[in-house]
Amino acid sequence: MASTIDAYGQKAIGVPHGLTQRVAEFVSAQQRQLILFAPVALAGGIGLWFALPFNGQRQAALIAGLALALLGLAASGFARRLIVVLGLLLALGVGAAEFRSAQVAAPRLHHRLTPFDTSGTVLAVRPQQGGARQSILLLRDATAVDPAVTVRLSLHTPPPGWLRPGARIAGLASLGPPPAPAVPGGYDPGRRAWFEGVSATGRFFGDIRLLAPAPGGPPPLAAIRARGSAATMQALGGDAGAIAVALIYGEQGHIRPDLLEAMRTAGLAHILTVSGFHIAVVVGGVLLLLRRLLALWPWLALRFSVTRIAAVGAGVAGTLYMLLSGADLPAVRATIAAWVVLGALMLGRDPLSLRLIGFAALLILLARPEALLNPSFQLSFAAVTALAALAASELGAQLRAHREDGPLRRLGRHVAALVMTGLVVELALTPIVLAHFGRAGVYGLFANLLAIPLTGLIIMPLLGLWLALSLIGLGPLVAPPLRWSLNALAGIGETVAGWPGASVQLAAMPMPALLVMLAGGLLIALLTGRARWLGLQLVLAGALAALLAPRPNLFISADGRQVAVVADGRLHTLRGHRDGFLIHSWSEQAAAAPTARLSDLPGARCAEFGCEVALPGLRLLALTDDLPADISRRCARADLVTAPLVLHSPCAPRGRKLDKAALRLEGAVAIRTVTGRFDSVARRAGDQPWSPSALPGLRPRLLGGMEWTGVISE
Repeated sequence: MASTIDAYGQKAIGVPHGLTQRVAEFVSAQQRQLILFAPVALAGGIGLWFALPFNGQRQAALIAGLALALLGLAASGFARRLIVVLGLLLALGVGAAEFRSAQVAAPRLHHRLTPFDTSGTVLAVRPQQGGARQSILLLRDATAVDPAVTVRLSLHTPPPGWLRPGARIAGLASLGPPPAPAVPGGYDPGRRAWFEGVSATGRFFGDIRLLAPAPGGPPPLAAIRARGSAATMQALGGDAGAIAVALIYGEQGHIRPDLLEAMRTAGLAHILTVSGFHIAVVVGGVLLLLRRLLALWPWLALRFSVTRIAAVGAGVAGTLYMLLSGADLPAVRATIAAWVVLGALMLGRDPLSLRLIGFAALLILLARPEALLNPSFQLSFAAVTALAALAASELGAQLRAHREDGPLRRLGRHVAALVMTGLVVELALTPIVLAHFGRAGVYGLFANLLAIPLTGLIIMPLLGLWLALSLIGLGPLVAPPLRWSLNALAGIGETVAGWPGASVQLAAMPMPALLVMLAGGLLIALLTGRARWLGLQLVLAGALAALLAPRPNLFISADGRQVAVVADGRLHTLRGHRDGFLIHSWSEQAAAAPTARLSDLPGARCAEFGCEVALPGLRLLALTDDLPADISRRCARADLVTAPLVLHSPCAPRGRKLDKAALRLEGAVAIRTVTGRFDSVARRAGDQPWSPSALPGLRPRLLGGMEWTGVISE
């Protein structure tokens, strides 16, 4: 045992000498790398705020972070700074998420409204499902009891030509609360709506009316995007036009659903989303072009730094492209990162530095803490971190071309670098893709080796040239090669997606398993020397946990109308609707095809009233709207009863009753019948304002009591 003497001459608690020495050696060896974990600590605090369901737990997390910082003051030297900063960053993450939630708080609708005549100002229009449906973001007019709020409405009829941002419209519409997740732990549209300031969602019925056209003068950016999108579709047409609109304006709604699914299966969905790759191509291309053009002006080149001027111009071009594409979160995040890289270039620093990537992550997480839960944020930073770690490694040094290399050797290094970067990125992204989407493309590496050079070297430059020439009426000059290259990109996606075993499907990955794998990946990327391979053990442990983790085998929808059981690799449903979003979500969650009904299960007894099924560890009674005459007897012998209506006292099961009243508070439910493990949307969200069990119009504050956010009454 080793003991230490504190500043007052008192003996501190003894610790094993060998352990102390090993920890000291590790900290000393990794001292320069530990700063890279600052955004990780901030993300940890943000993650705690979202993961802890109740306000008291979030308050405890904030206090724990501050207590850790105070505890660090008792240490000395580098350990003191490390512990204090770690505690403060954890507390800052919790506080940043709380501040952002309060910043976007808006009144919400907590009940469904029957169709009524509504009016408002169009904020944005986006096509969906290949253009068959339009999503309208509407600033709804204030009423006698409700303030003006933002709602999202879908339009299932062809949009009129005057439907554009700024126009005032009216029509018969129904509204309801933003939808909750279809399964606990799944994609949460309600949480997304909260942070987007959307108070309600619904749809228009029939035609909409124009109350006032969009105002004259310079059109708003949203109107420019709408006109440009329509002009692009008209000029290029078909799949080529739809992909061009996605690449320029960030709208995927014009793409055929089957083509979009094929691109996802082939691992090419990231190419259709304006994000880091596209911003990098634009910024990098403009940077190289401006440097060469400015270097042709001797007077300027001899007096000023051409690189710095070109960097500013490239940053401006990237920002304009981000705004033109709709300023979605991935594009904004990539633009911030691009400015950080350009700033490093202007200061003569390494632009592909892990420290700069960490700094960009800190800025984004402080400004938009909810981005942490966004798959695009995780995928983008996982990819760029993996690439930066590869570039800084010994393998990366061997892959870089050297001056003494001949043409063939240089070409070989470039090809090897392309293959290795693709492989590293695929390995880094696969766990995240599987965790969020339940499947990943098997041939993604091959597809990206073809699609990324095609997009970066041919399509994006041709798009820029086509846009420039279109301003003076010469766009048709480059339209044929542009159309061919865009169709070639679609062809790559459809061809690769059609290969046997093009995607691997895995039941939903538990969040702890993903976190263990991400922690291992961060250790591999951010540490140096042999210590980094400690992360490999975590990655393998997380992968094993993901494969062996027990999963629910019974799903119940939030309205109680649909019930599904997983058995023999198939999803057995109470009702039909196999192509709906709910069944699709359950199928992905369980990695089971929705090809069977509850009546197909051995021993199931089904009739018009529903089904009685004996499951491992549980007897289920799933009711429909038609209740049996002997409901009391049937309920008494069931462990679990589900129903889409309120069941009164005659129904008393041995265990739990999930009728309309109970599910209104719980939301969607998932159960592992063997162990009786019960999970629901409300248990995951707790008292957060987007939770099904949240008090209407109230938001718990991290510091203080409840805050009134308001409700929509009519």
